[in-house]
Amino acid sequence: MNVPGIAIDAASLAAFAIVATAVLAIFAPSMGLVDNPGGRKDHAAPVPVVGGLALVLTLLYAVFVFKRPNVPPAFLAAAGIIVLVSMWDDWKTLHHVPRFVAQVVAVLVMIFGAGVELRSVGDLLGWRPIGLWLLSVPMTVFAVVGVINAVNMIDGMDGLAGSTSLVSFAWFGVAATLSGLPDQAGLAWILCGGLAGFLLLNLRLPWQPHARVFLGDAGSTLLGFSLAWMAIDLTQGQGRTMPPIAALWVVLLPLADTVSLMARRRARGKSPFRPDREHIHHFLLAHGFSVSGALGILVAASVAFGAVGVLGWQLGVPQPVLFWLFFLSFFVYHHAIKRAWARLDARSAG
Repeated sequence: MNVPGIAIDAASLAAFAIVATAVLAIFAPSMGLVDNPGGRKDHAAPVPVVGGLALVLTLLYAVFVFKRPNVPPAFLAAAGIIVLVSMWDDWKTLHHVPRFVAQVVAVLVMIFGAGVELRSVGDLLGWRPIGLWLLSVPMTVFAVVGVINAVNMIDGMDGLAGSTSLVSFAWFGVAATLSGLPDQAGLAWILCGGLAGFLLLNLRLPWQPHARVFLGDAGSTLLGFSLAWMAIDLTQGQGRTMPPIAALWVVLLPLADTVSLMARRRARGKSPFRPDREHIHHFLLAHGFSVSGALGILVAASVAFGAVGVLGWQLGVPQPVLFWLFFLSFFVYHHAIKRAWARLDARSAG
């Protein structure tokens, strides 16, 4: 691994992302790309939602100006579909059907344009790798759309989706390097560099009490799609040694939060897609943590989860052990957060 070269590239991409984000933020009001306050939102003034567009520009800068890495055209095409439709949603709220259709089309481009497809879920039971065969395409669509919307749903606090995604891309960059996949590693580090620059305008910092820009749906869905692409690309096909369950550990936080939240909504007879304020970050804020404190806890959790997956794989931990530990972690989290919210609601009602 050329560490100095990676550091220089990442710094250059971060600098480009900062400039791109700042310039786009200036023109965001005239383009209608602002998130206005109201409803369940915490910000008191309109905030530009240009993070997704800034990340796309950073990616294009790396590919066409940096001339590296060798990013598949299908990735750029699929990401373009995701971002264009989501930007439209940022500009003028869309019905969920066209958003869903765009995501499915992007996944089909991913499958048939680049061959990035979930063909096996690995040796989860200790018998043999479990192939998906005829279910490969529908399961790939289900998995990728699920990750896209999990990242989109967790994007509810300054810096959260960007910071946790940065951690996940870093782990995928390490995994790609260990697997001898330089193009996949390069894509991961591009996204890390772009996110690092964006986060300097999105995080709450001593000189910046609130986010100056948001990811918007375009940004969060792009991150979700990119994470899903990398998780599948690093675990499927010739020369891939990272098991799928290890990649799942890298994206455990948004998946666990979203699946648990949807299950709790269904248990109360509500639509699983109905917005509310019962995400894990809402829980931490309700218990007195500051935004920065809650973010620190969740970023640390993302680092730890990724370490279990990547280091478990490298240390030769059997896949069934990683799978059942993954399942147990989600089960414990779901029931613990369910009971904790119930106690909090009871105290509030009393």
